[in-house]
Amino acid sequence: MRLSKPKGAAKKTVGVLLDWHEPRILKGISRFAREQEWALLFDYAQGHKIQAEAGKPEDQLDHELFGLIEEEEAAMVFTGLLCLIRPQRKSARFLKSLKVPVAALSYADEGLMGDCPRVLLDSVACGRVAAEYFLSLGFRNFLSIGKRTSSSYRERIKGFETALHGKASIVENAWIGESLKAASLHDPIEAALRKMPRPVAIFAPNDVSCVHAMRCALELGLQVPEEAAILGADNDELICEHAPVPLSSVDVNFEQLGYEAAALLDRVMQGKAPRRARMIVPPSGVVARRSTNIIAVPDLQVARALRFIWTNAGRTLPVEEIAAHAGMPHHALSRLFRQHLQRSIVEEIARSRIEKAKSLLTSGTLPVNQVAQACGFSSASYFNNVFHEATGMTPRKFRHAISQNTEPARPVLRDGNSPPRSQTGGV
Repeated sequence: MRLSKPKGAAKKTVGVLLDWHEPRILKGISRFAREQEWALLFDYAQGHKIQAEAGKPEDQLDHELFGLIEEEEAAMVFTGLLCLIRPQRKSARFLKSLKVPVAALSYADEGLMGDCPRVLLDSVACGRVAAEYFLSLGFRNFLSIGKRTSSSYRERIKGFETALHGKASIVENAWIGESLKAASLHDPIEAALRKMPRPVAIFAPNDVSCVHAMRCALELGLQVPEEAAILGADNDELICEHAPVPLSSVDVNFEQLGYEAAALLDRVMQGKAPRRARMIVPPSGVVARRSTNIIAVPDLQVARALRFIWTNAGRTLPVEEIAAHAGMPHHALSRLFRQHLQRSIVEEIARSRIEKAKSLLTSGTLPVNQVAQACGFSSASYFNNVFHEATGMTPRKFRHAISQNTEPARPVLRDGNSPPRSQTGGV
C-alpha cells in the first residue's frame, strides 16, 4: 500500500509528524491550512521514530514515513512536512535527509537545530511576563520552582529572575527532580516555602509543577492566594481548572506557534524563507484565576481602598469616596498609594478600568461602546483614546489580536472572573 496526494481542491499536501501532542498547536496549524487550502496528514508516532532514527549512522537510516512510504517517494506525496520535535542536532540531520521542505516546532532551540527552519516559544518572555504580573500586584518576595533537566524551563526561570532584578526584596528558587518521591519533589518545595516571608509569589514554569507547589503550600497550612500566590505556565485548562485552587497561568501561545510554523513552511515551500530561518513566538499574557486573585500591600487602609476600586471599576469613583471607604483623608491615602504602589489613586482607578475592559474584550462579545459603558467611560471615543494610550492598540484591534493569539507579550489579565483582593501583612 502506498499513499498518494489527496484528490480534490487542496493545493498542497502537508504531513505533520508529532513527537508530543498539544491540541492548541494543531488548531493553529489547521487554521493556516484552511486559509491556504492545504490537505493535512497527521501521524502521532513519527516524533518518537525520528528520535530513534536520529542516532543511527547515515547509511543505516530508515526513511520510511507514516509507515507507508519511503524517502524517495516523500516528495511525490508531500509538498512539505511540519515536525514537532525535541531540539537535537541529530533530529535536524534526519529531517534534512528527507529532501522535502521542512519546518520544525519546539519548546526550545539550544542552538542544536542546525539549518532546519524552526519556530520556538519565547521562554524568556514567558518568565518576564510572570514577573511583571506579580510586580503589578505589589509582591516583593518571590520563589521559582523548576527542573534543571529542561532547557525551556530553565529559560523561563531565567526570564523571571532577570525581570525581578532590582525590583524585589527576596528572590529564591527551588530545583526539583523528575521523580515523584518526596526527596525529589516535595522536600525541596517545603524547605523553600518554610523560609520565605509572607506573602510570597510563586512561579513554576509549567502547570504540573505548580500544582505540586500548591499542594505543598496547602499542606503547610498556607492560604492560597492570601499567603502564597501561585502562577504557572502553558495554561493547560484541564490542569488549571481542576487544581485545588484554580490556577493562574501564562498562556505561552501554543496556537500561534502552530500557525506561524505553518506560515514558515509555506515560505520554505515557495523558496522565500531565509537560510537558518528561526522565529520566536511570544506569550499572549496571563490567564488570571483564583490562585493569584490578590493585591499584596502591607497597609490595611490601602488594601481596603484597592478592594473598593477594583470592585467598583465600572462606575465613576471620586477620590474622596474611596478615601472615605478607607477611613482616612484623601491626601493621606494618596501618600500611602505612592509609598506602597508607586502610583496614584487616579492611576489605579484607570488601571482597574483598563483591566476590566481587557477581560470583557477577551471573554465576551459585547460591542465596544457597551464595554466602554461597563467600565465607567463617558463615551466610546474617550474609551478608545485611553485604551490605545494604555495598550498601544485600539479596543477592536486588541480583541482581534487576542482572537488570533497575536497579542504582544505583556502581563495581560485574560478571563479573570473577579477583581483581585487585597493582601495585608508583611511584604
